[in-house]
Amino acid sequence: MSNLTLEIKPKEGLGELKFGEIPENVTKLVGEPVDAEEITSDDDLKTTILTFDSGITVFLEGLVEPVVSNFDLDNKTATLFGEKIFELNEEAIIKLMEGHGYKEIEKEEEEWGETRITFDDALLDCYFEQGNLVAVSWGVIINDDGSIAK
Repeated sequence: MSNLTLEIKPKEGLGELKFGEIPENVTKLVGEPVDAEEITSDDDLKTTILTFDSGITVFLEGLVEPVVSNFDLDNKTATLFGEKIFELNEEAIIKLMEGHGYKEIEKEEEEWGETRITFDDALLDCYFEQGNLVAVSWGVIINDDGSIAK
C-alpha cells in the first residue's frame, strides 16, 4: 500500500483521500488497482470500481468527470473515530457512531446471510457475519457535474 491512512471518515473520505477527488489522486495515494471495472447505468451515469490488494475498493462516479463517491473496506487495521472498527461488535459500533452524532440507524438481515447496520445520516453501512464485522461501506451523493450533494 501507499501513503494512505486507513481512517474511515464519514461524509469526508478515507484518510487523506477525500470524496470528490479525481482518479489521478486515487492512484497517487493508494497505488495501482489490481482490478478496474466500469458500469454504465440506464441514465448514462458511469461508475468505475477500483479494487486494491490492501482491502480497499474505491468507486468513481460522474457524467462528466468521475470523482470518488464511495469506499468499501475490509482491511482489519482500519479505524473509525480512533477505534479499530474491526475489533468492535455491533453494539460498540452503534455506541461509537451515536457518540459522534449519528443516530439514524437501521438493522437488516441480508438475503446472503450477513447482517447490515446502516447509519443513514452518515451514509455508512457495516456488514457482519456471525457477529463479526467483515466490511464497511460509506459514501456521498455525487451530482451530475461531479460536485458533492449537500
